[in-house]
Amino acid sequence: MAAPKKKSPVVAGLLISLKVLWSAIKLVLLIVVLVGFIGGGLGAGLIYGYIETTPELSASDLAITKYNTFIYDTEGNILAELKQNENRVWIDFADIPKNLINAYIAVEDKRFWEHKGVDFRRFLKSCYVSAIALIKGEDEMPGGSTLTQQMVKNLTGNMKITAKRKIQEIWQALKLEREGLSKEDILTRYLNTIPMGSTIYGIETAAQAYYGKDVRDLSLAECASLAGITNWPSRYIPHSEENIENNIERTHLILGLMLEQELISQEEYELAMQEEIQFTFNPGAGKVTKTSIQSYFVEEVIKQVKKDLSEQKGISPQTAEDMIYNSGLKIYTTLEPKVQSALDDVYINGGETYFPQINEEAKLRNEIPQSAMVVLDPATGAVRGLYGGYGKKEGSVFNRATHEDMRRSPGSTIKPLLVYAPGIETGRITAATIIDDVPQHMRLNDLSIPEKERLQIYPRNVERKNFGLTTVHTGLVESRNVVAALLLRDYTTFKVGLSYLEKVNLPRWEDEGKISISMGGLTKGVNPLQMASAYTVFAYKGVYWEPYFYTLIEDYNDNVVLEKSPKSTKVYSEQTAFIMNNILQDVVKKGTGVGNQVYNKKEEAIPTAGKTGTADSSIDKWFCGATPYYVAATWYGYDNNQVPISLTAAETNNAKKIWHTVMTKIHEDLAPIPFFNSTPPKIVTRKICLDSGKLASTLCEHDPRGSRVVEEYFIDGTEPDYGEICDVHYRATVCTASKDEFGRPVLANEFCPEAEVKEQIFIRRPKEYKPAFPTDPYPEDWKYEIYEGEYCTVHNPPPIDDIRNATDASPFVLTPAPTPFWPY
Repeated sequence: MAAPKKKSPVVAGLLISLKVLWSAIKLVLLIVVLVGFIGGGLGAGLIYGYIETTPELSASDLAITKYNTFIYDTEGNILAELKQNENRVWIDFADIPKNLINAYIAVEDKRFWEHKGVDFRRFLKSCYVSAIALIKGEDEMPGGSTLTQQMVKNLTGNMKITAKRKIQEIWQALKLEREGLSKEDILTRYLNTIPMGSTIYGIETAAQAYYGKDVRDLSLAECASLAGITNWPSRYIPHSEENIENNIERTHLILGLMLEQELISQEEYELAMQEEIQFTFNPGAGKVTKTSIQSYFVEEVIKQVKKDLSEQKGISPQTAEDMIYNSGLKIYTTLEPKVQSALDDVYINGGETYFPQINEEAKLRNEIPQSAMVVLDPATGAVRGLYGGYGKKEGSVFNRATHEDMRRSPGSTIKPLLVYAPGIETGRITAATIIDDVPQHMRLNDLSIPEKERLQIYPRNVERKNFGLTTVHTGLVESRNVVAALLLRDYTTFKVGLSYLEKVNLPRWEDEGKISISMGGLTKGVNPLQMASAYTVFAYKGVYWEPYFYTLIEDYNDNVVLEKSPKSTKVYSEQTAFIMNNILQDVVKKGTGVGNQVYNKKEEAIPTAGKTGTADSSIDKWFCGATPYYVAATWYGYDNNQVPISLTAAETNNAKKIWHTVMTKIHEDLAPIPFFNSTPPKIVTRKICLDSGKLASTLCEHDPRGSRVVEEYFIDGTEPDYGEICDVHYRATVCTASKDEFGRPVLANEFCPEAEVKEQIFIRRPKEYKPAFPTDPYPEDWKYEIYEGEYCTVHNPPPIDDIRNATDASPFVLTPAPTPFWPY
């Protein structure tokens, strides 16, 4: 390509005059257009609206610093130092070749050093030329954006071709330069973040990928070649002969522009034009591999800060990451050292105590037991500590505590959230509602499974038994699957249960109608962070707290960059939370969670509420629970890389053990305090019968199993009326010598000897249980049941002749059998 001819002074003067005239015409046109819009009000309103909704991005956010970013815990200790260049190769302004800067300015923004963020002359010209091109049906259109505008576009990641994006981009460019963002910082940001084809961003990575050398070592021709790629990477990156030809053609164009703008000499131009550029194509070159190892918690902090910066500043995720690593930030987190220390001790040093490698199936598949745990503040949602897997963390590994791909069945830990609390809140059930836990066949109509399975009893309790008449309270304490399934289907309902699950950030509508979800059989499982935050509703007045990892971010000059405030949603009334908390405390005191009561070092009991969870075939084990100080969720199982691995009997309690060990350690120096300072208003108590759910009678106290009378909490207005007395317990006169086919005593007749007759308390179900199939078993409380009509068959009346010959003193006098039932 020949050097451009120099213009004569006359021609040059004429061109300058024409340019001035053209600028004046464009200005007049712009004013006319704007006045037209403003006159109608529409244009002004739109522009104002776009500007008002422009994401907040300040010059201080983008200033290039030499400072590293520090992350602190709640006590001011440094958790991590994030060093520059750890996330991508970053080139400082002083190290960028002057020829490369000039090449970009020549082809992209020749008035860069003069304008204040936007080159209005170039912008209007590009609009005019683009309009003509559209009319002619041409594809190529000139760009009108300055390097400042292009930097904004790269930072925000917004590539939409809309008026809104353009207006906001112009506004941000003007604002950033007005606020004092230097031209040097603009160039540095732009050249380090610019897309250069494929997955390559920034000039250093591109130099390594396309020329096999450091950007500092690029020749003038290579600088022009690199600058040329920006306009259309898919056309100019040197991955084919055609692209190489296109690149060389554009390189010569840029060299000509540099000469024309007097950015290089004639001699430099001629030498560069003669150079044969040696291209390479190695897209993997120049990429950064992080060498520092951050904790699970710090990685999650970086993830949340990156997300919040991107959303609140209106920048791309990559730009947000650049800010984190290259802006000298101070990030103050929610981590409490004592909590994280307790977690570290268990997960790093727990060894055979918590992670015994005794599972033969796991050994065959080269898998080791895994676990994860999250501890939150129940009154704010602040994450106080977490651990994402067994052993010392080495490198960037899967975080089982928080990762969205951690989708494990929660087992019965879902029951309080999906079935029980929603039912109580909506008045569909109370803690005393009675469910008859008898064999069910809830899959009879499920044609998606084989007929043999459809006929089987489903669901089953973990004990493989049914327990008969059961209160809601007992059903949750003992984690009865049949009770939960019947409650969800017939009382709480799927729609209500799933709507409340969504309120604790667990939307699972895809599982509507599936009875298995009452036991944790979700299509999309959960992770410990989700479960810990969901359980805040039972620890703090029915309020759900969104988990968060940091409170404040400052720049190196102590200016606030971001503040994080706790976000809450009122899910349940304080009354529902109180009743659920009471039941969940009983889970720990006398139910499936026995052994997980938390004590301080003085052996004082800290109020503890929680719930166990087991997935089908013991693939996953959980314990989710809380004290007034902390709420925590622990998962235990195997990664199941090939096939699901069931936990052995020796492993099934390890989730509980880990939870208890960590929580005991962090409560060592804490005094017992109640979950609720006082009983909430509109909470009443009644003494009820465990078999009827109604007010207890004296008969309920003398049940052969022991007293069936308990005091239960109710929301005012849902308690049994004073006239609703237990009608399940009855007193009957039975003969101890006679049994029915189930081994139960039967009613005595008039011929039973007094020595073998006694009064006994029995139950009579409100609805008689009739097995659906002959092989279906009877519930455990069947042995305490008795019905009218079942009389002793051992002691019979004497022959009729003896009766005829009997005297008045004869003992064989026929008298009506006494009515044996007295309900109270």
